[in-house]
Amino acid sequence: MPIYIDEARVRDALGIDVVIAALRKAFLAQAQGSVVNLPRSRAKLLGNSMNITAASDAASDRYAVKIYGSGNFHIHLYDRTQGLLAICEADWLGQLRTGAANGLAASLMARPQSRVVGLIGAGRQAIAQLLALEALGLMEEVSVYARRRDKLAEFCERMGKRLRADIRMADSVEKAVVRADIVVTATNALNFVVPRAAVRAGTHINGVGANAANRMEIDPVLVDVCALIVTDDIDQARGEAGEFLALGEKFDWSRVRPLCDLVASGTSDRSDKDITFYKSLGAGIEDLAAASALYDVLTG
Repeated sequence: MPIYIDEARVRDALGIDVVIAALRKAFLAQAQGSVVNLPRSRAKLLGNSMNITAASDAASDRYAVKIYGSGNFHIHLYDRTQGLLAICEADWLGQLRTGAANGLAASLMARPQSRVVGLIGAGRQAIAQLLALEALGLMEEVSVYARRRDKLAEFCERMGKRLRADIRMADSVEKAVVRADIVVTATNALNFVVPRAAVRAGTHINGVGANAANRMEIDPVLVDVCALIVTDDIDQARGEAGEFLALGEKFDWSRVRPLCDLVASGTSDRSDKDITFYKSLGAGIEDLAAASALYDVLTG
């Protein structure tokens, strides 16, 4: 019989480490050819944006459909033979899987000695980003910048109680990223918030907040000089990655690698001076992996 999993149960049942492990397994399955991922579709219904992602994994015999919009997030998890297994409320679950995917990317793309993080944004997506980076041993210190000083202070105080890392407020984007090994952008910006001049050699960047063609967080000039560019789904990026699309015909799509390839190889072969960029979009494979992990934890 299908179960319904609400937000409270998601928060109680699932930790970031479990989701990271689930996504690692899912991306490996994708590299081995057992995953079908459908790029996000968007439509206007009753005046609101409705978004749908979906994916299947032949290795687990499961598939999932995520439907969200207007503040409502639900994942329907299915088994090939048993049918519907669960309906999951997926606000926090979505944040966890986004943080886990970005943390996984950083663990493969950032320099191994990375310990300093610069975070731009103090909203709902920022929390799981820090939890994942710390869980993966990539963060001992984090500087955070957000436009609203009151929101920034509240975020740093709240996260200071959850993290082992030293967390501090920054007065500007430049001050947040000047010493960073890893830069994370988790904003709702329409235009880029991280300029080329702010980022030093050797930095890895996770662009988290923008997943529509008319939005970007990273200076396209900066993206163009990156030695390694990775995303969770290349087909989806062709319609949603604003930083890539802003470069127009100048952008060489053959430079973009899928995250599953890096997971399978276990390395990115970067140099210590390379700037690298992971463009996070949020893909159905991640929703499937996170919902499956949640279901397995709850059903034993």
